[in-house]
Amino acid sequence: MDKNWLTRSSFTFGGVDMYTEFGIQLTDDGLPKDVLIPELRPRKQQIPQRHGAYDYGAEYYDERPIGIRCVTTRVLTRADTREIAYVLSKKAELRTWNEPEKYYIGRIYQAPDLEQLRNIGNRFPLIFICEPFAYGETKTEQMPSLVYLPKYKGTAATPTYIVIENIGQTAAVNIQITQTNRKEVI
Repeated sequence: MDKNWLTRSSFTFGGVDMYTEFGIQLTDDGLPKDVLIPELRPRKQQIPQRHGAYDYGAEYYDERPIGIRCVTTRVLTRADTREIAYVLSKKAELRTWNEPEKYYIGRIYQAPDLEQLRNIGNRFPLIFICEPFAYGETKTEQMPSLVYLPKYKGTAATPTYIVIENIGQTAAVNIQITQTNRKEVI
């Protein structure tokens, strides 16, 4: 999705461009309502006759709510609302115009109210409950030497999936993968 005036207020869910398919666009400034950082799951224990609580250290994040206020470019029929409900009823990839290179995985848990706007369209809020982090594209890189340190552009430690494929004519033997936990500020 390019950032231009046609897509400025659009989003996709499950690969469906909601503006192109249903005439749904974001209202107001066209920005989704997000949180700065997902909430940490507290791991604390209150101890009787002690002030405060013992903190075991919060390590894991809860889900991230992303709110989108929508308006339609035409009044939706009952058939339209059933089609939109079908698309939005699954857990899928959410992309917005303002960050097309990233996506979230989420779903809607609460049914939104559909408000009719004087026979010209409809207005409704969507709240997607998403996994805590944004995802980027899958990268394929060549290993330039026997020791290879991939560039990590993330901001949180997450599981990594590595596939090593031999595209040469000779057998690859004695492959060793060593995991190191390096913290880099990017």
